[in-house]
Amino acid sequence: MTDVLSDQWLPYLQCPLCRQSLEWVDRIASAGLYCNTCLHTYPVVQDIPCLIEPALVDEQTRFCEQYDALRKEEGWASDQPGYYAALPYQDLTGLHAKEWAVRVRSVAWLSKWLKHTFGENRVSILDAGAGAGWLSQILAPHYEVLTMDVNIGSHGLNAFQPSQRPYQAMQGLMDRIPLAKECLDVVIANASLQYATDHHRVLQEAYRILRPQGYFVVMDSPVYPDQQSVNQAHQRTLTHYDNMGWPHLSTRYTGIRDDLFSPDGAFTFQYFRRDLSTRDYLSKKVRTWLGKSTGARFPIIVGRAIK
Repeated sequence: MTDVLSDQWLPYLQCPLCRQSLEWVDRIASAGLYCNTCLHTYPVVQDIPCLIEPALVDEQTRFCEQYDALRKEEGWASDQPGYYAALPYQDLTGLHAKEWAVRVRSVAWLSKWLKHTFGENRVSILDAGAGAGWLSQILAPHYEVLTMDVNIGSHGLNAFQPSQRPYQAMQGLMDRIPLAKECLDVVIANASLQYATDHHRVLQEAYRILRPQGYFVVMDSPVYPDQQSVNQAHQRTLTHYDNMGWPHLSTRYTGIRDDLFSPDGAFTFQYFRRDLSTRDYLSKKVRTWLGKSTGARFPIIVGRAIK
C-alpha cells in the first residue's frame, strides 16, 4: 500500500457495489481494501486497487487477455522494451506512426488547454480508460493524476511498474467509477469512450465525481452523425475482428453518436476540434448531407459540469 494512496486517494475510493467508503486492511488471507457494508475485500495488485464488482472479475480478465492478443496482432500493443514509455511521441513498432502523430497533436492541445484553464494549480485529474497510462505519465508532473483502466496486465496499467508511476493507478470501469461524488476537477476520456458499454452512463458517472464547474474532456474517440453511421461502423468492426479471429470482441466497441453531446442539463459542451482537419470535417459533412455513409469524426469536446 503506497503512502500516496493512503494519504491522498483512499478517502475518495468507493466500493463498486454499494458506493460506500473503503478502508485498508492487512489480514493474513485478505489484505486489500475492505468494505464494511458489503463485507468484501478488494485486492491491491502491484499498488493497483482492483475495484470492479466481484461477479465481473472473471469476465473482465478474459476480455483483457483476449483484447491484448488482438491489439498485439494489430500492432497497438507490444512487448518491445520501452514501447509504452516512448508513446505517443514515438511508435517503436513503426506500424502506426501516422495515427500516433495525431495523438501527439491532441496531447499538445490538452496541455495548452489545461494550462490556460487552471494556470499553475495542481488540479486533480482522472485519466479514464487510460490503457497503459502513457497520458498519465505526461500529465503527472504537473497535476494530481488518478489513472483508471479495466486492464491491469502488462499491456494495461502494469505496463509501467509501481516505481515508474508518478500517479496512482486503479482498476475500474468507466460506467461504474469507484470514486466518491465531487472529488475531482477533470475527467479525461482519451480514445476510450468508444469502449464503454453505456456512453450516457459514463457521462452520468463523470458528472457525479466532478466538482462544481469541473470538466469532462473527450479526445480521439470516433463520433458518428447518426445511428445509421454507427451501425455501419459496427459492421466494419465486426468484419475486421472476425478476420482477426476475435469476432466476439466487437461487442465491446460501440460507436458514439454526436447527439451524446447535446445540452442535457448536466454539461455544457464545446467543440475545440470537429475532426482531424477542417477538410476531413467538411468532406464528411457533405457526405452526410448527400445521404451517403461517412467515416468517424475525431473531435475534441469539453463538457463543463453545471452544478
